[in-house]
Amino acid sequence: MVGLLAMVAFGGQQAQAATLDDGIYVVPTKIIKANSTATSTANQFFGNDAAVRIKGDQTTVLMTSNGAQYIKSMTIAGQKATVVKTVNGQAIYQVNLTKQASPLPATFSLTTPVGSMKESARLVLTWAKAEKDNTSTNTADLLKQATALTATATSSSSTVSVPKSTTAAKTAPSSAKTTATTPTTQYWKYQVLKADTMSPSDANQYYTHTAKVTPTQHGYRVTLTVSYAKSLKLGPKAVVPKTVDGVAVPAGRVTYGQSGQNYTMTYWFDIQHTSELTAKLIPGKIHVTVPAMNISETFPIRFRFATSGSADQATAAAVAALPTTKNKQTSGQNDDSTVTPTTHHVAKATLPATGEEPSSWAILGLIGLSVSGGLLVWEAKRHAQD
Repeated sequence: MVGLLAMVAFGGQQAQAATLDDGIYVVPTKIIKANSTATSTANQFFGNDAAVRIKGDQTTVLMTSNGAQYIKSMTIAGQKATVVKTVNGQAIYQVNLTKQASPLPATFSLTTPVGSMKESARLVLTWAKAEKDNTSTNTADLLKQATALTATATSSSSTVSVPKSTTAAKTAPSSAKTTATTPTTQYWKYQVLKADTMSPSDANQYYTHTAKVTPTQHGYRVTLTVSYAKSLKLGPKAVVPKTVDGVAVPAGRVTYGQSGQNYTMTYWFDIQHTSELTAKLIPGKIHVTVPAMNISETFPIRFRFATSGSADQATAAAVAALPTTKNKQTSGQNDDSTVTPTTHHVAKATLPATGEEPSSWAILGLIGLSVSGGLLVWEAKRHAQD
C-alpha cells in the first residue's frame, strides 16, 4: 500500500517525458526510499541539483557526489552510472536516460566500514523546476555546469554518516585531518563596475558592497547581497543573478527576503582561494525587471574586490578605496558561454535614447519609479544597443 501511494504521489512527474527543449539545465534532485517518499540514506552522498543535457531523444544527467569512496557501483533506471570527472574530491557521475521521467529506480552497491551493502532507492528529478542555463549541447559546457554544482555536495560533506548495520558498531574514525589553524569567515569590500569601463555600474547602488566569505571544506563561499527600497515598486524579485565568472547561478543559491522598508536578495558562488577575488575583475550577469516600464533585461557587470578581507563588516565597509589597476576585459570574454541573452526589443521601445541627458529620468519617475529606480535599467539599455 505504501509503495502504491508513492507511485501515485510521483506519477505526475512521470507524465512529463520529453517536454524540455535541447540545452543544458539545472534540475533539483533527491533520492527517496524504494517503497515510500521518505528520504533515502543515499541522499546524503549527493548534491541537491544535477546538470542535465537534453539532446534530441537522449537525456544525460550529471550528479555530484561527496561519497564516491563508499559507492562501489550505481545504476539508475537500469543504466550504470559512471564517474566522468573528479573535482576537489567530489565525483561527477553520468547516467544516460531515454526520457525525462521521475522517479527512477536506483540501486547502490556500497562499501562501508561495517561491510558491503546493497541499497535500493529512487531518484527524483524535479523536471517542473528545471532551469535552462544554456542552449548548447556540448559536453564541455555540460561538464562546466556540473563542476559548478560540486559545491552543493561539498557543503554537506561534513554531515555524511556511513550506513550502519542493524547491529551496534563502533563509529569509524574520520579520515579528515584537523589543522591547528582553521580559516575563519571574512568580509570583503567590493564594487560593481560596468562591463566595458572601469566606472561604477548603475547596479552598484543596489549591492551592499560587503561580501561575506565563508570557508568550506574545499575553498570559500562568497555571498553577495542586493537591497532596494520597496517604494520603488519593483517587486520582491526585480533582480535575478544569472552568472558569475561564466558559470550559471542555480536557483538553489538565491534567497529572496525583506528587511524593513527594503527587499533583499542574496546569492553565492565558490572559489578555491581568496586570491581569486583580486586576480581579476570577476564578470557576472543579472536580470532586471521593472514592471511599470515593461522592462525585462539581462545585462553584464563586473565585481572589483578590495586587496584583502576584514574580520568584521564594519572594518570592511570602512575600506577607503579599491584597487584601480585591473584588467579591462569586456563582458564577452568570460561570461557569455553559459547564458542565452534575453531579447532587447522591449527595452529599445520603452527606454530613452542613449544620447538623452540624465534629467530625462525625472520624467520617468512620474509613472511610479524614483530616479534611482530608473537608473537601474540605464545600463541595460546601453548594452542592448551595443
